[in-house]
Amino acid sequence: MQNRNRSALYAGFSLFACFGLLYAAGAVQDFFYQQPLTGLILSTVLAFFVPAAALAVLLRRRGYLSGLRLGFPDFRVKKAALSVYSGIAVSLLVVLLNTLFVNVSGTTGIELSVTILSADSLRQSFGMTLLGVAVVPALLEEVFLRGVLQPVYEKLAGTWLAILFTALSFAMLHGSLSNFLGPLLAGCLYGYLTYECQSVWPAVIAHLSNNLLYLGILWLTDTYASFGIWEYFSFLSVIILLLFLYLAFRTAEDLFEDDDMPHFQQLKLPVSKAFSKLALNPGFLVFALAFLAKAVLQII
Repeated sequence: MQNRNRSALYAGFSLFACFGLLYAAGAVQDFFYQQPLTGLILSTVLAFFVPAAALAVLLRRRGYLSGLRLGFPDFRVKKAALSVYSGIAVSLLVVLLNTLFVNVSGTTGIELSVTILSADSLRQSFGMTLLGVAVVPALLEEVFLRGVLQPVYEKLAGTWLAILFTALSFAMLHGSLSNFLGPLLAGCLYGYLTYECQSVWPAVIAHLSNNLLYLGILWLTDTYASFGIWEYFSFLSVIILLLFLYLAFRTAEDLFEDDDMPHFQQLKLPVSKAFSKLALNPGFLVFALAFLAKAVLQII
């Protein structure tokens, strides 16, 4: 029991460290103001790789955790396809939700990314933009959240609650109420893929598909803005969303028929007690307070 309480504590403080490093990332990007994409890559490595490595090493040394899902699974084309299809589907769903938020709130613009990304950067340095905005975030965020953090929560509270709680942490790390629901939905998908495939790499593929789709949307809307593409954007997004939802569910159905997907681990505690074990430890409470201070009170 003491080991479990300590692992929850360490996991919570790793989230707080990640949140603090993300907040400090502005100083890194300011230092690399002449090469902003380099600063973006370095700040992402600092914010996610450092807490992931520290948490994994600490837990392993103390014998609190085994079976981190960082290995490569047996390659299956259907599982890779499921990752791509579902990653694109959830991305389109998030874009539509953001569009709805814009229409309801009366704000301008859709928040596709919280980075310094611009359409000009795609044309000027495609490789660095691809690396800094798509590849590195997808890799390091998933390694930390789904590869290291989620297995900790699974041992504490079972599978589905661990997936939900890790997705909640993922959304909170974005530090914004207006960009909260999208990461929450995407995080649930990435957590599900990680568990079902017993590896973080399908989640990395789905997350990468998400980021690449956003890059494509940015390029299309910028390049063809003069043609009034926004008038047709929502309609086309719905059509493509339905297509990829069909492909994702059809592929998942084939995998389940092949009995190639594991069942969720059952909760060992009542839901309320399991959730309180995750949410009420000092490490996570500090992280939650930091999120509230930034996203709600706007004092940091």
